[in-house]
Amino acid sequence: MIKQDGIDTGRPLPTAPDRQERRRLIAYAGLAFAVLCWAANTVLARGVIREVNPLALSFWRWVFALVMILPFGLPHVRRELTVIADNKLSLVVLSFFSVAVYNSLLYVAAHFTTANNMSIVTSAMPAMTIVAAWLIIHERPLIFQLLGVVISTTGMLWIVFQGSPENVMNLVFNRGDLLVVGSVASWSLYSVFLRKFRIVLHPLSLLTMTISLGLLFIAPFYLGEIILTGASSFSVKALPVFLFLGLFPSILAYLLWNVGVAEVGPSTAAMFSYLLPIFAAFLSFGFLGEEIYLYHVLGGTLIFVGLYLARPKRPEHGKTNEQGG
Repeated sequence: MIKQDGIDTGRPLPTAPDRQERRRLIAYAGLAFAVLCWAANTVLARGVIREVNPLALSFWRWVFALVMILPFGLPHVRRELTVIADNKLSLVVLSFFSVAVYNSLLYVAAHFTTANNMSIVTSAMPAMTIVAAWLIIHERPLIFQLLGVVISTTGMLWIVFQGSPENVMNLVFNRGDLLVVGSVASWSLYSVFLRKFRIVLHPLSLLTMTISLGLLFIAPFYLGEIILTGASSFSVKALPVFLFLGLFPSILAYLLWNVGVAEVGPSTAAMFSYLLPIFAAFLSFGFLGEEIYLYHVLGGTLIFVGLYLARPKRPEHGKTNEQGG
């Protein structure tokens, strides 16, 4: 019981399982919000992809993210220079798969494939992550996780094909789809390696370093794009786009995703990617005037059922927070 000034309040102290459950619920909420930010990234990118070249969009997004996070992250980086030096190769790997490859490939793929095809390929992320986690960190999937993958994938495909089996017959893959496969595989590897490396850094230190290193990978390809197209794609008109992408999909989403992976594991975190088409549909309805149909509702229901089934059913002992204090 909790006592205040020597008086028994009658309220029991929270037990360790209760605290763990609250942490998981907070992690779930953070993962959902991260996916919401990335859905906004998708909707916004659709509107500017003709005005802003893909690597320019990727490069300036992260430049603005770095400018915004640097005042908060730099003090932590200075305090943790020894840890950063000891894990420099791991940080390079994380930066490459997350900041450099994932979004850059998606932005390039948008020029060659349709949104439906991209959604279909993206639905493979949980399966890729579960397999990668099994092979790399020996995280065995539970039967309910596998069942959740099947149900959520069904919901995803129901949305993508607009509730019509006939649309499946007309599906054609192209080089853009292969780029999305590479993008999804890159994010799956990032999530698994984030758990494998268990770098004990403050979240702001980790994100500051991954953004900085990731920009070093993107910069030469962006310069190549400028040479080939003769345009930098940087303008006052595009400034609000860069600012939004730098803050929400880049800083807030990555922080929440990193914490979520640390708490529930990469396989369970990957299941939240199924929420992306749901969020994107509602954002498109609100900002682009696109309609929401019954298949969105039915598919969304299946996605949420799959997410519920895929949640962890057993505690993970000896877990270390990748981000540290």
